[in-house]
Amino acid sequence: MIELLFLLLPVAMAYGWFMGRNSIKQNQQIAKQDLSIKYSTGLNYLLSNQQDKAIDSLLDALKVEDDSVEAHFAMANLFRKRGELDRALKVHEHLVRLNHLPTKDKQQAVFELGKDFLSAGLYDRAETMFTKLLKSKDYGLKSITYLLKIFQSTKDWQQGIDRQKLIVKYDDKRSLHTLANFYCELATTAFEKDQFIEVIELLEQALILDPNSCRANWLMAKIYENHQQCELAAKCYQAIYHQDNEFFPDVIEPMLACYTRLDELDEFYAFIKKVYDETASSSALICYLSHVEQKHGKKKAIEFMLSALKRRPTIRGFEHFVNMQINQVQVDVNDDSLDLIKELIGEYLKVKHRYDCRSCGFNSQIHYWSCPSCHEWEQLKPIRGLEGE
Repeated sequence: MIELLFLLLPVAMAYGWFMGRNSIKQNQQIAKQDLSIKYSTGLNYLLSNQQDKAIDSLLDALKVEDDSVEAHFAMANLFRKRGELDRALKVHEHLVRLNHLPTKDKQQAVFELGKDFLSAGLYDRAETMFTKLLKSKDYGLKSITYLLKIFQSTKDWQQGIDRQKLIVKYDDKRSLHTLANFYCELATTAFEKDQFIEVIELLEQALILDPNSCRANWLMAKIYENHQQCELAAKCYQAIYHQDNEFFPDVIEPMLACYTRLDELDEFYAFIKKVYDETASSSALICYLSHVEQKHGKKKAIEFMLSALKRRPTIRGFEHFVNMQINQVQVDVNDDSLDLIKELIGEYLKVKHRYDCRSCGFNSQIHYWSCPSCHEWEQLKPIRGLEGE
């Protein structure tokens, strides 16, 4: 009997292993069937336009198999693109609550949830989500970018400046450019109160962050002018040309005023001639012509103008040429005709936009440092071409 027991023991062990394996396979099969049923149910809800029930069914399926996480991210992004933010929020909030998600997936869920809150205008909640990711290798810089957008929308410039160390650490040019404009915003407020020292300190910090900030030099020139430091103001205006010559047409007149006070007009016109030779700007041309006329007479100025128009014709240049003809003592053509031409050109230029955004193409008669359309900083510049510079 004992011998028979020892013979049956291996058989019993083998049978137990076989039945256990079959049980595991059965459980796996049941789980897969359950997953299939949940997804099928979800799809049926979608087809019958019962989207809320579809989301609940698909989220329930996520508990069964984590491989479906990417599918849920794709589903939520689709909802967001369609403007169904409440559904996108529901999916991403569910993912954030799952404790067993890998760190990378969890961070992605938090990041996407922040974008949902931002799209919905819930800035405080979006800020909370992005702040959680500031130390993330994959989402730190992206989160900083979105936080700066939030602070720009709420005009909370100091909040952005408080994160300067982290922004400098990432060394991202776009973020540094944005932060420089936050300093310029604070400097503008100080400028209105005529706080000379504070304005200079803020603008110097802006230029450290972004040496190509035309706005910082423009504001610095203004505060120097207000305090009769025209030489320093003139240097700021010159710096703007070297930073971005597309901005320069708007500073020619105040720059001329500075050099007039300094009694150094020859130096000014020499610089303007260089600007015209390098850019063919209509504003620089018109400014320089007054110098040519004063030094060499109207005839020489008209010849110079005709040569310039042949080189690069513009509506503004032609308008100035007509004015020069009208102002002549001896006019070979009918005055009424020239007056009519001048009036037509003037009316045409009135309806044309003076500036356009180099980032999104937004057009405006008025200059903004932040584009009202895409909200990019320092991208609204004078239009170039036949109808502009």
